[in-house]
Amino acid sequence: MNPVCLVTGGAKRLGRAMALMLANAGYDIALHYHASEKSAYEIKSEIKALGRRCFCVQGDLRDPQFYTRCIETVTQTLGTISLLINNASIFEKICFKDSKQKTFDDYFALHLRAPLFLAQAYALNAKSGAIINMLDSSVDVYAEDAFIYTLSKKSLKDLTLLLAKTLAPGIRVNGICPGPILAPEGEGDAYLNAISEKTPMKRPGTVEDILNAVQYLMRSKYINGEILYVDGGQRLS
Repeated sequence: MNPVCLVTGGAKRLGRAMALMLANAGYDIALHYHASEKSAYEIKSEIKALGRRCFCVQGDLRDPQFYTRCIETVTQTLGTISLLINNASIFEKICFKDSKQKTFDDYFALHLRAPLFLAQAYALNAKSGAIINMLDSSVDVYAEDAFIYTLSKKSLKDLTLLLAKTLAPGIRVNGICPGPILAPEGEGDAYLNAISEKTPMKRPGTVEDILNAVQYLMRSKYINGEILYVDGGQRLS
């Protein structure tokens, strides 16, 4: 049996790239998506062409009833999960004075509650494995223009470290903090280049840089509780 990976938010952007990379590495893929059905099934076809199994899981990660159901459905369909990547994310620049309770609820549901309870359901079904939480280089700065987003990702960083201690030795938990890799949806290269120019490296990173980080954490069986920054030194700026 091939190892199984569940990628949340796997239909687009970094999630898509990670799913395809892992399929090439020999994993069967459980591909979670919310609204991007067409993209999800296109990736499923690509993964099946590689000779791997792929199961698409539709669901809203803001729904508390979804987490256990998702893990159980994937386990019944593909087998016990070996790797869980909590990648699903939302981003919008909203400052403190414009923050609403619904914004808070949505961001914390997606960036904190979902990773927590997916991890819980996963740990109850698997004796060993790994979790990678996708964070953001903003976890070590205080980005006032993205107030709730930054706060929720900081909380996910703390969850990552607490889970690493709680779930060891059976399940390793680590995080990856991307910097300027892809422009947010609705923005273009000018936005990305302007942010990148402020980093010590003076350029954007690549999707390949993130994939290399994922592979490193997959293969390094003694790494647990690590937060890996792939940000060109952005957090130092």
